Amino acid sequence: MAARHWSSNLLFLIIAIGTEAGIANVWKFSYLAGANGGGLFVALYFAALVLIAVPALMAEMLIGRHGGQSVVGTMNVLVTRDGIAPAWRVFGPLATITVFLILSYYFVICGWMLDYCWFGLRGGFAGIDAPAASDAFAAMLADPGRMALSSGVIVFATAAIVAGGIHKGIERVSGVLTPLRFVILLALLIYSAVFADFGAAARFLFTVDPSALTRAVVVTAFGQAFFSLGIGVGVMMTMGAYMKREYSLAGAVLTVAFAQGFVAILAGLSIFPLVFTYGLEPTQGPGLIFVTLPVAFGQMPYGQSFGTALFLLLSFAALTATIVILETVVAVLEERTRWTRPALAFAAGLAIWLAGLVTVLSFNRWKDVHPLSWFGVASTKTPFELLDYLTSNLLMPLGGLMVALIAGWSLSRTATRDELQLGDGVAFALWRGAVRWLVPVAIVIIFLSVL
Repeated sequence: MAARHWSSNLLFLIIAIGTEAGIANVWKFSYLAGANGGGLFVALYFAALVLIAVPALMAEMLIGRHGGQSVVGTMNVLVTRDGIAPAWRVFGPLATITVFLILSYYFVICGWMLDYCWFGLRGGFAGIDAPAASDAFAAMLADPGRMALSSGVIVFATAAIVAGGIHKGIERVSGVLTPLRFVILLALLIYSAVFADFGAAARFLFTVDPSALTRAVVVTAFGQAFFSLGIGVGVMMTMGAYMKREYSLAGAVLTVAFAQGFVAILAGLSIFPLVFTYGLEPTQGPGLIFVTLPVAFGQMPYGQSFGTALFLLLSFAALTATIVILETVVAVLEERTRWTRPALAFAAGLAIWLAGLVTVLSFNRWKDVHPLSWFGVASTKTPFELLDYLTSNLLMPLGGLMVALIAGWSLSRTATRDELQLGDGVAFALWRGAVRWLVPVAIVIIFLSVL
């Protein structure tokens, strides 16, 4: 099979930013910041981004570029060519399975964004109050057909783009949607600055209150910084495999990490002015976007347009992420079957959509089903909550730990130095020390904290 490469460094960066700065950086960052002390959470998040996430992301991408194939193929190359222990081959299928499971529920959540975008286009935000907002969200969750349809639209669009290939599919769509997302986000930011209490939001996000420091806040901020980059599931390894040698890997990672943090801050500065202006509660958790903010949309000038634009932004964010995540699965299958890329993309999409019905049903018909009712921490979890726990709290930390150990201990110093192109000075020594010691220790602490 011919080698796959990004057409240009600029397109690669646009796609990487579109993948990493997904809905986790708009939806999840906002509600976690609201629930965990605002400025303190933001400060800890950026500290973790620099100390933990950036070194780990460099590690995953350098492994990918060094192997040059899918996540499974790359691990085989490293075993046969670089002489790392054959046991590390397990990372390939483990990462692929993890991505499949994550996509099965991620597509459902992405479908919520699309559903609410359509809700806004139909005038749903006009004059909406708190009870109506709660009822609207509950009505969506209670309707499995509606959720299956909205997630199916995202799956179909994602598969169609991936079927088009690297250049005519992924690059072409991300090259348009990612810049458009920034335009929409900046428009929302300007609106909040003009019509809402921008100063209160800035104080909330940038004022650090040391008295709010707790172990839980630290773990949450570090976990968000690390896992929002998708480290440990092979997605960025696949991105790295398509990088040409002349691209600066370290420069790319720093650019992507900066963009991710920048998008998160812009999202917070767009959302929290509305929260404070209309007397809403910033600690509402996951319901902040779907239940709390619609109340503001119903009261504010042009709220109907603002709400629709926000969910259009989130829908675009979802799509620019899902196409590269699905590519991780398709790349593995493409190397191991004779099927055409379109057939693989749609077959994988269909399988993932069917698996996603477990998540869909967990919010309605199976909401009182607890498969592991006999097992301690999992006794009260629905099928979706078990799936989320398995992937987020077990498989992703395990994958991230394996990435750090492979890059820091199994690959030779020469191989990692040549891929990073940092020379043999202080910068490389700092990265190697971080990925060998700091990243594994941080992952273990996060892992133990969420058990």
